[in-house]
Amino acid sequence: MEWDSFDIFPWIAHPVRRRGPETDFSCPFSGTILSFAPPREEKLAARPSPARPDVIKWVQNGLGGHGMKKPSLMMLAALLCCILVLFPVVCSILYFSTSVANRLEADAQGTASFYIDNLAEKASSTLDTLRGSVYYLMSDSRTRRIMHSADEPTHTERLSVEESLNRAFFLGNQLDQSTVTGIYLVKDNQRYLSVLRSGIYLGTSTRVAHVYNAFREVNSARELYVDPAYPDYCYLIVDYFDLDTLAPLGKIIIELSIAGLADTSYLTAIYPESVVMLRATDGRILSGQDAAFAEAALAGGGRYVNAAGEEYYHISRQLSPSRVLIDVFVPRSAIFATSHEAIKIYLFFASAVLLLTLAAGAAAVYLLSKPLRHMLEKVNRLAAGDLTARVGATPYWETERMGRALNEMADHLEDLFGEVYEQGVLLRDAEFKLLESQIRPHFIFNVLELINIRCLEAGQNEICHMVSNLAQLLRANITHRHEQAIPLREELRYVRYYLELQKERFADSLSYSIDLEDPSILDYYLPKLTIQPLVENSIVHGLEPKRGGGSVYVGIWEDEDALYIRVSDDGVGFDASGVDLEISAEGESRHNHIALANIVRRLQLLYGERGDLKIVSAPGKGAEITVILPPDSGGQRRGSDA
Repeated sequence: MEWDSFDIFPWIAHPVRRRGPETDFSCPFSGTILSFAPPREEKLAARPSPARPDVIKWVQNGLGGHGMKKPSLMMLAALLCCILVLFPVVCSILYFSTSVANRLEADAQGTASFYIDNLAEKASSTLDTLRGSVYYLMSDSRTRRIMHSADEPTHTERLSVEESLNRAFFLGNQLDQSTVTGIYLVKDNQRYLSVLRSGIYLGTSTRVAHVYNAFREVNSARELYVDPAYPDYCYLIVDYFDLDTLAPLGKIIIELSIAGLADTSYLTAIYPESVVMLRATDGRILSGQDAAFAEAALAGGGRYVNAAGEEYYHISRQLSPSRVLIDVFVPRSAIFATSHEAIKIYLFFASAVLLLTLAAGAAAVYLLSKPLRHMLEKVNRLAAGDLTARVGATPYWETERMGRALNEMADHLEDLFGEVYEQGVLLRDAEFKLLESQIRPHFIFNVLELINIRCLEAGQNEICHMVSNLAQLLRANITHRHEQAIPLREELRYVRYYLELQKERFADSLSYSIDLEDPSILDYYLPKLTIQPLVENSIVHGLEPKRGGGSVYVGIWEDEDALYIRVSDDGVGFDASGVDLEISAEGESRHNHIALANIVRRLQLLYGERGDLKIVSAPGKGAEITVILPPDSGGQRRGSDA
């Protein structure tokens, strides 16, 4: 097949190669290849079967077979079940361990405080009683007589002093023998008299003599002293004075058992390895010679301290008015030992419950997902091309509806294959008709060129100009027919062709002007046929009804990241408030400004809120229409419709 074309229109359709039994043509206006197909009956006879590989691939793609790995619904359900079970268990374990630990810690601190308060009260009472016994012995006449006498007191005199001392201070009830082991009167000639425990033995005499010699210069009823040679005892040592002459006659030595004074049996029964230490306010250690605890005691009470490589809760009390302090150290490990055991038991039962719950949850998920697995098997068979696969009855309402829908889809698949194939045949027929429609412009342009030549030969320059503008207008329309956005330069060229043709129609009664603020905006892209419909609207609705013609103004400028296009006329105008920019169901009306509605619709689709159209008009005062759209330098250019 060959076509004749004039050299002046080189862009008109041209023939291309032949291919197989079909003849292909290149569409000069769309850039696509069109084919003359064989008769439709032949194609319908060659209709594909459902087992064709390309059809199977299409079904697989339609059923989600894109090769994308997606999570399993059953795994997600199992994971969610685990999270729902684990979260409360972990929270309860944390709360239990924290609350129990805090409770045990508070109980330990309360127990230590209770113990040390009772111990301090008891020890203070004992020391107060002993100080009273000192003053009694100094004021007792029989005791003074014994201290003044050079002779050894008889057994009867010693018992008399002890009995009177017991009667005066109820020593039998207040002083426990395990705490106060003896009260001794020592003369300067080192004669010893026991006034509390009937008699003095050789071992006791040696111990008292050693203490007397070690603390000969000591005189205090508020302090206790410890002889390193006898670390199990502490001593209250006071000078014995003659109250009449204040002459020193000897010493009163009161011996106390440290184990009895600081009894730890109650505390160690609850918290093993607890430590109780006696110390003087001047820093002397009275019991417990471990230097680590002595240093820790200086840090103050009511806190945790490190001693001997372990953490202890430390609390301290002073035996007022004595200058003696009691320090209690409770091991942190002993405090929380019960907590650890309780947490272990709780963890054991929580783990057992957790495992049983997870097992039950897994079984429930498996049973509930069984219909889904059955449906998935049928879907895979459908994807493989087995159109006989159907989903049976399921025990659940949701899966029953899904299975019914899947079965209906399978029932319609064969019909769908036929419809798709027939649509392909219709598409080729449409391409052929499109080729035929594009052959007609070739003929029209040839005729227009012939008219143009004849006018030139006849000297009809005005007619030649009109024909040329018409040809250029048609050419611009066909050239950009498959483009959604074109440069502003091309749009204005199209507008000028249109206005020139309208000027020929209106003669001298129509004038127009195009004002461009900056030539650089000519390269901006805008939707095709944005300005020309506005110009046509001004001429048809504004100037045609007006006697004497008028003028059309087109102004374009850029401001604040927006491109403004304004088309105004001095025609008859209209009531802008009554303009309906919604396209009617019929799609055509002379008075509903369908061109404006089309432009508004395209601006909304392409630019959203950034595209707008404003109308200013009133009857008898012309019209002014402004289009606002974002600048598009080509990076956001819309593709063609083809």
